[in-house]
Amino acid sequence: MAKSDLRISALIKEAKRLGATDAKAISARDIFVDERVRFKCLVPLCHNYGRHLMCPPDLPSPSAFRKIVDSYHRAILVQLESDVDLADRPKGRLDGKTAGRSERTKGGNVAENRLHAIINNLEALAFGKGFYLAAGLIGSECLLCEECVGRHDPGGCRHPFKARPSMQALGIDVIKTSRKAGLPLEFSSNGSVRWTGLLLLD
Repeated sequence: MAKSDLRISALIKEAKRLGATDAKAISARDIFVDERVRFKCLVPLCHNYGRHLMCPPDLPSPSAFRKIVDSYHRAILVQLESDVDLADRPKGRLDGKTAGRSERTKGGNVAENRLHAIINNLEALAFGKGFYLAAGLIGSECLLCEECVGRHDPGGCRHPFKARPSMQALGIDVIKTSRKAGLPLEFSSNGSVRWTGLLLLD
């Protein structure tokens, strides 16, 4: 087995030790980027659009990100299964408005934060193993802060070394990418749900 394969195997083992349900090495060519995924940030309009530093439009476009993905060779797809679903979904309010960030975080989002921590740890470990261009993507909006400082705050992000964008925010078709990897992913139900993150490796 090649040295790089051994390092990737060690990263997969560590992902599972950290609590990932599944982790699998994939070719970067099997990461599907689709403009329509990013379009869904606008239709229907996400409450984070233009307000969150890790969300559109403050991220590379899908076409620009596609070029970045094409410069990578390998990646690790990471999934975390959670029994919590209803608490993780954005909720409507009685007045018809979308639930705000603070209202959502009261409901849980534990699994999303756990996946974020796993991705951050794997990225740091990959860097230490020689993958100096490793970059991690999480499975939903960044939840490090109850409310993002936003693009107009002169102080910038409170957690610049921890905050990461989601796969979807960059235009990745998570469903298609997961299925290609042999890790089927369905839309949320009232039961368990799988959150998916990605570690790009050079």
